Amino acid sequence: MAVSSSKSKSAPLGLPLPVVSAWDPSATASGSIDPLGALRPFTALATTLLPGVTTITTRIRYLSWICAGLKLLDEIPDAPRGGRAGRRRRAHLLAWERLVALATGLHALEQGAQEHDAAWRQLRGVTYVRRAAREGALSARYNMLRNQGGAGGVGTYWVTLVAGELVEGVSGALTPRGEQLAEAFLQRRDTPPRGRLTRALMSDAMEFDRDELLRWGASAHLGGAEPFERGHLADALLEPQAHARMASAMRAASSTASEAGSFRRLSSSLADLGDPLSGALAACAAVVVEFEALHLELLFRFDQIRAADVQDWPVNLSALDAAAPDERLLILGESLAASLDKHAAGLPGHVAQAVRAFLLAVEPAFRASTRAGLVRALVGHHQRVQSGKHDASRQPKMPWIELLGDKVIISPRYALAEPPERSGADAFTHPYRIEQFQGMLEEAGVWEVTG
Repeated sequence: MAVSSSKSKSAPLGLPLPVVSAWDPSATASGSIDPLGALRPFTALATTLLPGVTTITTRIRYLSWICAGLKLLDEIPDAPRGGRAGRRRRAHLLAWERLVALATGLHALEQGAQEHDAAWRQLRGVTYVRRAAREGALSARYNMLRNQGGAGGVGTYWVTLVAGELVEGVSGALTPRGEQLAEAFLQRRDTPPRGRLTRALMSDAMEFDRDELLRWGASAHLGGAEPFERGHLADALLEPQAHARMASAMRAASSTASEAGSFRRLSSSLADLGDPLSGALAACAAVVVEFEALHLELLFRFDQIRAADVQDWPVNLSALDAAAPDERLLILGESLAASLDKHAAGLPGHVAQAVRAFLLAVEPAFRASTRAGLVRALVGHHQRVQSGKHDASRQPKMPWIELLGDKVIISPRYALAEPPERSGADAFTHPYRIEQFQGMLEEAGVWEVTG
């Protein structure tokens, strides 16, 4: 499939930088920044649209790296395999990831590569890799991230591997497609002998010659895939039917950004495809627009309350002039309700349930007719959201703002020194991963860059 787009000036080769939003949790609800409980509906919508993509899956050659590691692991006689061995197999790949990353880092430093060079742009744990390379590391025995298993490449890209039918999710076994991709990577020129690579999986103390790592890094780095390998990567990325439909619609509608205008075009383009899955995706994209508009306005009102005091003193509800209700909130709430009703037939059940639950929870806020009513509803909702989260010690998380009779108390930690500025009408509070998806399509050679 040929997909075309204009090249981004802010990201080399058109690849997006990671989109970090204050309201896009990167882990679980208990540890997220999600003061109004939008995580569940956002996750339901985003994972339905692009089930194998996250906001940090940006470099598609990680799929080759991991498949190659699994292939080498299968050549070790006592390696875990079969049944429910997936978790143990992932753990065995961490030394492999560090080794390939080290070769990449050595190559990039030798070439004087800048931070955004294709060789190591968005390499997981790049700071650790750069330090290890500069300190003369010649093995995988160096630290990479505090939680490499969860935040490194293996944990980050596992969902993409499974969605692309490269790996079996439970057993962690390579599929025939994954085997082909692994061989495409391992058979590149200057790859160290397989026996030495398998020994490196068994012991991270296995050392290599620096020149050997440099030569390997020249072809193994994140930007080094050749056309044959890129073809396998493209097939995997477009394997999920939702991915294929989204790629087609994104091209037709020139929709490559998480913002309202782009998603309106995307919804229309998906609907034009005419099949049931595309219809469901079109419904999701349409609901995203209304959901984001309401969430954005509620966050703006919430931030107005946060800006009312910075010294942990109680503030009278009557003094919160900035949080006065108006017709805008009511219109946005009713627009989301209308969108859910309009698209009820096509919207997947779990998505409809998650969005309707959010709408019901915030309805007292967007229907409030007085300043005190709006503050009570919004802060009360926030307190309920926070009570459902737990900190590292498994204690309920404290609210940012608390109700105390006719007063509110704003925690100094979360108080805003200045009143918030209203975002543009098309702005979203969450990134819906289409930027990352388009970037990986481009790397795989199926998104044509022009201009």
